[in-house]
Amino acid sequence: MTNREYLEDEDAEEPDDFVISLTSQITRRDEGMAPFISGEKRNYVFGGICGVAANASIKALADMRSINLFGVQQICRNTIALEQAMAAIPYIDGETVQQNLDRVRTYFELLNMPFEALLAFIAEHDQMFTPTEYSNLLKVNVPGRDTPQDAQSRLLEILSH
Repeated sequence: MTNREYLEDEDAEEPDDFVISLTSQITRRDEGMAPFISGEKRNYVFGGICGVAANASIKALADMRSINLFGVQQICRNTIALEQAMAAIPYIDGETVQQNLDRVRTYFELLNMPFEALLAFIAEHDQMFTPTEYSNLLKVNVPGRDTPQDAQSRLLEILSH
């Protein structure tokens, strides 16, 4: 994800190729394991993959220089594809998968908020993401979003209360 530019000129209709590959690998691995490993253990393995993928997606923003509205939509589309693949696995805890990937979508959708609205969201939901994750939202260039010079200090002021 970090090796890709998310500055698309139009809305793509499919997930990224790496997500399609990942979801097909997950499906194949589950089918291969099914005769030998109980549903509870498969839930553990694939539920863990979902958590790792969610955390990696959020951390990937730190390495992105720019993202636009279509890029945010693409990342959301990727998480939906992953969620669908995970939900198709029998015995998987679909609610946990959905919560993990909803968190990713919420995080990236925050990039579409104007700066002042983002600060208001952070003030109300200061525990939803870490201070570093909130800070990374301000570091990435979002065309059309004006971020003042004192953005980081204003963020720290909100998070210190």
